[in-house]
Amino acid sequence: PILVKQIENLIDNDVTDIAVVVGYKGEVIKELVNQRFSFVHIIESPNYATTNNMYSAYLAKEWVGHSPFIMMNGDVFFDSVIIKDLCDNEANDLICTDVGQYMEESMKVVEQNGRLTEISKDIPRELALGVSIDVYKFSEQSGGSFFEKCFEYIHGKREVNLWSEVALNDTFKVHRFLPCHIRGRWFEIDTLEDLASAEQLFAID
Repeated sequence: PILVKQIENLIDNDVTDIAVVVGYKGEVIKELVNQRFSFVHIIESPNYATTNNMYSAYLAKEWVGHSPFIMMNGDVFFDSVIIKDLCDNEANDLICTDVGQYMEESMKVVEQNGRLTEISKDIPRELALGVSIDVYKFSEQSGGSFFEKCFEYIHGKREVNLWSEVALNDTFKVHRFLPCHIRGRWFEIDTLEDLASAEQLFAID
């Protein structure tokens, strides 16, 4: 399972303070996690059908507290070395980026003057540094700003069906995020066709 691989990637790199936000098929995920990783904290999203991943991320605010954290989407299968490089990087605010890659359905990032200035699916090829693989590292300070932006959208503007990258774009304005150039394999799995491609890519494991 994708989630098992993600958790194992974290454990391999001595990250064991882990929470999973669950919605659709939450009971299935909880059973799996409780059986294999009983120390992992589960956060339930009762409104998963009408919200998006910004809302899910915001639900983890109290659990995260005033701490640095890694955030990642639950549909990306990737090599453990990506987390190693993220943790080993001295920069506090990072986005794992496949530099030089461009995919229509992926979040692209723009770099200007040594910092990331935009993340969106709509960035044209000529402006994109590469694509985000949806793995992010936040400092305590940038994480606090990110959750403040989530609050503004969710409670201030009543916009609950937004990607977390919308709040992240706003966070770029006050915190200096850098790309973490990835090595290793990754694949975002949205369809059965994606699953087949990912299984082929990772077949040597």
